[in-house]
Amino acid sequence: MGLRASGHALNLMALYLVTMIMRASFYITIAVIQSRRYMGGGLEIWEIGLVMVVYPVAELTTVSFFGSYSDKVGRRPILIASLFLTGVAAYLFAIAPTPLVLLGFSAIFGIAAASKVSTTLSMIADMSGEGNRARLMGYYDLSTLMGLAGGYGFGMILLHFGWHPVTVLVGAEWACIVSGIVALATIRETKSHVHVDLGVMDLIGKVARDPRVQKLVPVYVPIISMYGILITYAEHILENEFVLESTELLLLFGMLGGALVLGIIVMGHLSDHLMLRRPFIAAGLVGFGVLGYLLVAHTEDVSVLWSIWPVVPALAFLAGSFPPAAMAYLTDVSESESRGTTMGVYSVFFGTGMIVGPAMGAFVYQLYGLEGLAVLVAVIIVVALFGTYRMPEVHHTSTVPTDHAGTTVAP
Repeated sequence: MGLRASGHALNLMALYLVTMIMRASFYITIAVIQSRRYMGGGLEIWEIGLVMVVYPVAELTTVSFFGSYSDKVGRRPILIASLFLTGVAAYLFAIAPTPLVLLGFSAIFGIAAASKVSTTLSMIADMSGEGNRARLMGYYDLSTLMGLAGGYGFGMILLHFGWHPVTVLVGAEWACIVSGIVALATIRETKSHVHVDLGVMDLIGKVARDPRVQKLVPVYVPIISMYGILITYAEHILENEFVLESTELLLLFGMLGGALVLGIIVMGHLSDHLMLRRPFIAAGLVGFGVLGYLLVAHTEDVSVLWSIWPVVPALAFLAGSFPPAAMAYLTDVSESESRGTTMGVYSVFFGTGMIVGPAMGAFVYQLYGLEGLAVLVAVIIVVALFGTYRMPEVHHTSTVPTDHAGTTVAP
């Protein structure tokens, strides 16, 4: 699976584990603040929206700094600090006296995420080689996905069974503290072999001027915008647009989730084996687009999908080819001395998409309903496909020697 052959199995597994815990802790918090039992009566919709906006803004404005700073001082100290900082943020949400104060605490979550994401992606990139890069990045996406779905779902279940919101948040706090201790004990530094003379701002400028990185903007920002639309409005759309029984909903999401996970693993392996990224990025975009069309077209009669049910998991499987190939391409175009900065710039793309996507989605959905939202997603996919076409394929055919895992070795 690429882990053992990388020579960094323990380091990587620990990174995936703490990533899942950190993401779960944040999304448990999101579930809690939507509860009517939180803060003596719950938050208004607009207050929840403000909390959700502050988080990506704080991440967006600080992530480049943390990525570049990790190029200067190393990844591990920043990574470990981010885990404890996430725990602090969860505790502050537990004791927050007013909704206004939550905005500042949400910013702490965003700063912790900025330092965590930039360092984790950089460490995985440091430990990857050409022969396993997409797979290792795909496993990171899986750990993030499991943290998101598991954290949000687990938070909802605990609240449903009567757990007090403060108790749930304190549990999230201690989960992050434990993950910080695990990181201290198991995760090793990956950045000790490169000396960087450039300052933080110089590193950011160098990466921002790289034409290969600039060509990623029309691919990554639209797709992350689509992701932002999905997680922001999925629950509302399911409740108001789809006619689904509970068993049908479980079956549909079980098929989609299982096929997506399998697609990420298999397609990541194929991307590494064939040393190609763009075809897999494009295939993932097409798979997601067709799947979205089928779901929207049959909202009132989902039973039609059961007559062609193999198509649904097949498209989800195809959609799984996008995440590993996209993240591997980002690593392919990064340089060892500025890899943290490159991952920081990617996170700027992520934060931008998470702000732009929900804003566009709210505007279009309010005016044109689900059909308008479907058209918006289609336009986003077309833009990303065109951007993918303009990206040069990164062929590593140099004489730099690699080991059996594809990791660069000293000559």
